[in-house]
Amino acid sequence: MFRQQGPARSARDNRHVAAYLAFIGGFVNSGGFVLIGVFTSHVTGNVGRFASDVVRRDVSASIAALAMIVAFFSGAFIASMIVESNFFGRPSNAYGIAMFVEAGILAVFLATTHLGAVNDPRHQDAKALLLCAAMGMQNSLVTRLSGAVVRTTHLTGVVTDLGIEAARWFRYLSGRASVALHVKLALGHNPAERPHPDRVRLLLTIAGAFVVGAVLGASTTAAFHSDAMLIPIIAVALGGAYALLRGRSPTGLSSRPTPRT
Repeated sequence: MFRQQGPARSARDNRHVAAYLAFIGGFVNSGGFVLIGVFTSHVTGNVGRFASDVVRRDVSASIAALAMIVAFFSGAFIASMIVESNFFGRPSNAYGIAMFVEAGILAVFLATTHLGAVNDPRHQDAKALLLCAAMGMQNSLVTRLSGAVVRTTHLTGVVTDLGIEAARWFRYLSGRASVALHVKLALGHNPAERPHPDRVRLLLTIAGAFVVGAVLGASTTAAFHSDAMLIPIIAVALGGAYALLRGRSPTGLSSRPTPRT
């Protein structure tokens, strides 16, 4: 999964890392919601919540919502700083260290859940900051690794892209049927763009892994409470260990730069 980055990566490499990290993203998002009542793997909802709290003049709630946005940004910033630096040697070492930091943040969250049950909403929001930072790190890491091809902490863009790809497939197949049947079945006169099966497979992999992770995250958290978070903690740590091991291999991660977006 961590041998190359950016354009040097194969479609198969991207699917593997997408499945692994999307599962973790879905698990953390739904498990965190069961534990603290807050979704933490994306920013959009917190922006909406911030605006609503401002309108209601709930100062403490609006500050908490803004803090979660900042926490997600900070996680992305920290992960990118680790990857951009050559302090850790090979890029795969940097990815490994960043994943261990993410696992550490998740472990701190788990520890806070054992400090005592406090139902105050602001106390729950404070815990959510840790999950937001961890998800910001993960989104930044996979974006850098894949060259902005894969994101694994939310599905809005994935579902949008699936809609686009479905339209391309529909036009393409309708065009071929039009030629075969000598009946106009497609709208417009411009030729349909040939769809990319690898793109669809990647998108379906992300969506499927995220949903599976979300279902397992909610169900295991309902059954085992905060201890269920050991699953993503171990998974992220194993990913970090694998990246570090690849960094020690002669065929470690390529340092070919990723394109800017």
